[in-house]
Amino acid sequence: MVKREEMNQSLFDEVPSSIICDIVSRLPTKACLNCKLVCKEWHRIIMSSEFIELRRLCNPYFTLMFYGKFCNWTTSFLLLDLDKASNVDEMGNVSVGVDGMIRFKFEFNIPNRKLHLVNECNGVICLKAQEMWSPFVMCNPLTGQYVIVKQSRKPFHSVQGYGLGYCPVSCQFKVLRILMIHCKYVAEIQTLGTNVWRTVGDAQICKERIGAFLHGSLHWYSSKDHDIWSFHFGKEEFLRVSVPDDTKGNNSPDVSIFNSYLCFSCISKDGCQRDIWLMKEYGVKDSWVKQFVMERGEFGLLYVPLLRMSSGEILVSFRGRCNLLTYDQKSDTYRRVRVHGVSSFDVLAYDMKLSDLQ
Repeated sequence: MVKREEMNQSLFDEVPSSIICDIVSRLPTKACLNCKLVCKEWHRIIMSSEFIELRRLCNPYFTLMFYGKFCNWTTSFLLLDLDKASNVDEMGNVSVGVDGMIRFKFEFNIPNRKLHLVNECNGVICLKAQEMWSPFVMCNPLTGQYVIVKQSRKPFHSVQGYGLGYCPVSCQFKVLRILMIHCKYVAEIQTLGTNVWRTVGDAQICKERIGAFLHGSLHWYSSKDHDIWSFHFGKEEFLRVSVPDDTKGNNSPDVSIFNSYLCFSCISKDGCQRDIWLMKEYGVKDSWVKQFVMERGEFGLLYVPLLRMSSGEILVSFRGRCNLLTYDQKSDTYRRVRVHGVSSFDVLAYDMKLSDLQ
């Protein structure tokens, strides 16, 4: 008689890998991590580039990554998967399924330095202390791996901006830093694993953290040019992305990603609202569309939109730090959002990647 385990295993093996890949790609992050442990074949499927791409296309979840202090833990990460059923109750508590929340604890070998989020790229998070020449820490919370990229002081130079990027052709992560020397801006990059900074030419002025990674490029707003600048990690060159004409010279501009589009937000000329623009066709100036506006709230108008929830409310953060809120367009009101066990934090949208940090 054939044992039940052998019969189930035989039937299990007959399921095409493409079907397994399609089913698992629709699961929350915690379930995906558990599926990696089922067998070698499932591990291979989930770690493949095909799975990662399919999950990006059909993943029904919007993932937030919190970095801060949680309950009695030391500084660590908390991942939150939001789906269409997620909502914020009357008390401001966000509700998620049992598999919608994961905590990760990291201990980096960088004593006496408080790290802050810089940006996220393909599931890898870049952290850095406030000190100008402090090292960068790249970590993948889902695999537990991290890499420290050191900086050496350069006389007469100052670090003006930095961020993590990824080249899809070479499949390599790279750190970009922009230095200023004698009022001139110079760009340097380091490919993870090489321990060598190399100059890639003159750079464009930027703010300290460069956070919007899309289509192989990091993006930031330049007040000097009144436009968005991007750095492409494959071509290793700077490109200009024009902002909508109606926004030239507006106050408090910010560049982010919203609904997988490049998002440009700024305070309107009358100072009464924050205008949210989306570039519907990347690189095409005429494709900018004013998607919605946000009225002044408790913290003024320095909000960054993250997600449109099924209730119609917009989930927003206060420049990505410490405060999470929902905005109701119908009533022009905000509500504070609380996540159980989270006290102080930085927050960003997270693109899950289960492969190793390279």
